[in-house]
Amino acid sequence: MQPTLFKIFFAILLLPLSTAAFSAKSEKRMKVDNQHVNAWNRFADQVLALHKRQIAGKQIEQTQVSGGYASNPDYYNEIIYTDKATGKVLSIIQWEKDSPDVVHSIEVFVHDDKGRVIRDFSAAYLPGARNAPVQTLINLHNYNNGLHAYRQFDVSKDVIYEYCQGEYGGQQHQLRLFEENLAATDYDSRQLLKSPVYKACFNGLQKKLGKYITPQ
Repeated sequence: MQPTLFKIFFAILLLPLSTAAFSAKSEKRMKVDNQHVNAWNRFADQVLALHKRQIAGKQIEQTQVSGGYASNPDYYNEIIYTDKATGKVLSIIQWEKDSPDVVHSIEVFVHDDKGRVIRDFSAAYLPGARNAPVQTLINLHNYNNGLHAYRQFDVSKDVIYEYCQGEYGGQQHQLRLFEENLAATDYDSRQLLKSPVYKACFNGLQKKLGKYITPQ
């Protein structure tokens, strides 16, 4: 019988290892975890700060609904913040009902002079888990001749998704590309990334997150 992965891992842990070496490895692992926790929590705080800056000095309409989960159907109040002057949604925030000042999830939209969403930032926590957000997303949007595309990053600065929809060459197109599609080396995937419609969708849209690692 072949040993299970758990047994192999457990056996490796039982190999002789000096106290200094074990401490160094543990310290390194904890440091990396702390860096992740700190970075993702900082990002969530920055998204909330962007929300506050965007609604400051504006007349805001708030639309509220309750929501939750099977085990807790009234876990949060979801509020949609709309700029009355433009009719544009600026933010959608779910606030925990038991702690009304605590964000459960948040999404903030940045518009250009034409009223189009050009960036949006979001963060979400698991119910009852506040160590760090379980998800952080940054979407950078692009508009080219009837095509609307966005490239999605997380706070690790990795591209994790690409989307495009609209008319090109007299036909309607919709592209949905996940990490595995973007990293694939098969012929069809490579041809799609070289195709005229893909290039039209993402032409001019930056491939690196750059300064937008900070919500703005």
